[in-house]
Amino acid sequence: MTTNNVHTAFARAREARIDEAEIAWIASKRGAAMRSRDADWLAARYEPGARVVGPTPPITRIADPTIDAVRIWEWFELLQGRIRWTVGIADVRLDGDLAVCRTREHVSYRALAHRRVRLELATTIGLRRHPDGWRIEWEIAIGA
Repeated sequence: MTTNNVHTAFARAREARIDEAEIAWIASKRGAAMRSRDADWLAARYEPGARVVGPTPPITRIADPTIDAVRIWEWFELLQGRIRWTVGIADVRLDGDLAVCRTREHVSYRALAHRRVRLELATTIGLRRHPDGWRIEWEIAIGA
């Protein structure tokens, strides 16, 4: 292997580590954004028309292409007290400008006049690279 090829391989490996770290940060930041009720940040991280399936907003019970800050904020308004949302990164896989991140998430919230809901989710997030960073194209969360 020539010196040029070695440098190219190291540069690619470095870029992949940076991408993996950014994707893991986005997945983890989703939990922080849920806890702080940051609907604007959440909505900005999803691709327009993103398909999202799961039990809670911004995840919905069926695939919903209309994720926006207003809709997420309306869900936050229905909750009392703290939202607890922790995210553990299981793995990140890159394939050029596409990536998949798998997480384990522990969620707890209380809707108005209801008992606290506690969920453990296995979430798979599909992302696409854009000039300004990675955005979520699809997301599937199921009870773990």
